[in-house]
Amino acid sequence: MEDRLSRQGDRRRELAPRTREQYLGDCRRVARWLSGQGVAGPARVTPSALEACFRDLEWGPSTRRRAVVAVREWLAPLYPANRSPGDLVDLPKLVERPVPRLSQSEAATVVDRAAARIDGEPGVVTRALALRNHALAEVLYGSGLRRQEACDLTLAGVDFEHEMMRIVGKGGKARTVPLTEPAVDALRTWLAEGRPRLTQGRLEPAGRARMFVSRSGEPLDGSTVYRVVAAQLRRAGRGGGPHLLRHATATHLLEGPGGQDGAHLRVVQEVLGHGSLATTQRYTGITTRAMQQALKRGHPRG
Repeated sequence: MEDRLSRQGDRRRELAPRTREQYLGDCRRVARWLSGQGVAGPARVTPSALEACFRDLEWGPSTRRRAVVAVREWLAPLYPANRSPGDLVDLPKLVERPVPRLSQSEAATVVDRAAARIDGEPGVVTRALALRNHALAEVLYGSGLRRQEACDLTLAGVDFEHEMMRIVGKGGKARTVPLTEPAVDALRTWLAEGRPRLTQGRLEPAGRARMFVSRSGEPLDGSTVYRVVAAQLRRAGRGGGPHLLRHATATHLLEGPGGQDGAHLRVVQEVLGHGSLATTQRYTGITTRAMQQALKRGHPRG
C-alpha cells in the first residue's frame, strides 16, 4: 500500500513526503474504523461502509476529498478497474473560500516593522533572531515562497550577483526565482551579522547548509516559520501566516506598484511555481475590475 500511495497510483514522480504521510494516515484511520465495525479486510469493504466511516470521522470536505483519493489507491488492486468501493464514493465538492488579502501598504508595514525590531533587540541572540525574521519576511513576501521552500533554501541556492534563488518546490520540482533588492540587503546582513551568532562556527556540508536556522543553529522548520510570520502579521493588526504573504506576492505582482503596470499572469505562475495557469488564476483571485484595467492598458482599442 505504501509504495502505491507514494506515487498515487501510476504517477511518474513520487508525492511529497508530507502528502504521502497524509494519504497513509487517512487510509490507516479508515482501516481502523472499518476493523472496529467488524469489516474483515479490504476485500470486504463496501461503499456504504466507507460513507458511514467518513460521516463518523466528521472530516471536512477537503480532508474527505483527500481521503477518498487515498482509499481509492489503496483498494484499486483488489477490484476491476474503476469498480472498487472507493471509486463508487463521490468526491465532495469544494467551495472555494475567498483568501484574505493584504493591501500593498499592509504588506509593507509587516516587513518594515520586522526591520524596525532589529535595533530594539539589545541581546546578541535576540538581535540575530530579529535579523533572521526580517530576512525571512523579505524573502517570503518578495519572492512568494512557500514556508517549506524557505526552510529548504540553502546558502548555495542564493546567487547574490544575479539576485536569484534556486528553489526546490512541491514534488522536488526546482525553479529559479528573482530576489528583490530589499531581500538581497536583508539576506546579506543576516549572513554577516546574524547567522554566525546562531551557528557559532559549526561546520556544515558545502551546498547543503540552510539559509535560515533556529536559535540553536539547526535548520529552521515550518512550524517556526509559521509562528514568526503570524507574530509579524499580528503586530500589523492582521491574522494569518506565511501563505497570506505568498498570496500578497501574487496579487501585488498582478496589480503592479500603485495598481499600474502589473506582471503578466505567466510570470506570476513561474514565480509561484504552479504547474497549471488555472491554479494561478484561482489562487490570485483576479477580479473583473483588474481584468478590465489590464485590457485598457494593454489593448490597442482599450
